[in-house]
Amino acid sequence: MSGARRLLGESERLDWLRLIRSENIGPVTFFALLRHFGSVAAALDAAPELSRRGGRKRAIRVAPAADAAREAAALAGAGGTLIAACEPAYPVALAAIADPPPVIQVLGDPALLGRRAVAVVGARNASAAGRRLARDLASGLGAAGLVVVSGMARGIDAAAHEAALETGSVAAVAGGVDAIYPKENTALYGQLAASGAVMSEQPFGTQPTARHFPPRNRLISGLSLGVVVVEAAPRSGSLITARMALEQGREVFAVPGSPLDPRYRGTNGLIREGAVLTESAADVIENLGGALRPPLGETPGGDIAGQPPGKADESALAEARARLLEMLGPVPVTVDELLRECQLSPPAAMTVLLELELAERLERHPGNRVSLIS
Repeated sequence: MSGARRLLGESERLDWLRLIRSENIGPVTFFALLRHFGSVAAALDAAPELSRRGGRKRAIRVAPAADAAREAAALAGAGGTLIAACEPAYPVALAAIADPPPVIQVLGDPALLGRRAVAVVGARNASAAGRRLARDLASGLGAAGLVVVSGMARGIDAAAHEAALETGSVAAVAGGVDAIYPKENTALYGQLAASGAVMSEQPFGTQPTARHFPPRNRLISGLSLGVVVVEAAPRSGSLITARMALEQGREVFAVPGSPLDPRYRGTNGLIREGAVLTESAADVIENLGGALRPPLGETPGGDIAGQPPGKADESALAEARARLLEMLGPVPVTVDELLRECQLSPPAAMTVLLELELAERLERHPGNRVSLIS
């Protein structure tokens, strides 16, 4: 995303919260609607009719203003901060990923999210040696001026947070920022909320479930210049974070270990695939190199909203629906390829793709690809 940052008024910030809390609207769809209509208010008005035109029998439910106001009030009552993706306090690193959360909630110090950071993640059932190494890595990174990001899980995550509390640590959590998980980390949660930061994209009051953790993992990597994995079994959440880091263009670091210990199969596999073999914070700092130098002075921002495209008339939309439904299938294709093959105007094509998505007939994939849901 690119463009100028601006502070939202309270009403507009609540509109952002309403849109992302509306039915069938995730981060990618949110920004597609915003680019298409030019404002969140216009997107809120248009979304129900778009879903009907896409083939949905019942229009999608737009989150009521009263619900958004209650959520914002509950967050404020807990001492938290609500930040929209277009605002100056929104972390630049997170804004650069393909699917940034439109709105984040933060307990603690939001400024920590804007500093250069490295994630340290790993096994929940970590060994004593793994925990000690995680603490050494986190304290070394903190001493170098880096914030340590992790997921507040037991094991490696908790050890990394604890070692970095004095220099700066951020927990990206799967539930709401008020949901303490696991309960054994209650004291750590209190320390992070008091002297670090706890952040989430989930509604205040949400208890984490299994489906919340992969999106949380992309926040951990998205906030960071690189991800260090200390002990990880195959198919673990830490490896999902590492994969997301690669997709986001982040560096991946892995601590090697004995092939006899299943907790090191994941990290040894990452090293075979090209991750940086890591034994100390110095390895991380050396390999990040230029990424740690001060930025040049341009202000990164988001290509969040601009002038909405020209409106397509009904005959153009009807033609676009017919041609896109003919071209789309279960195999993902890029939107650019669809536009070339169909020879449609971008306003008509984008409108129809939004209709299909809001009607749950279209799925978006990495690389600006889409497929039809059968």
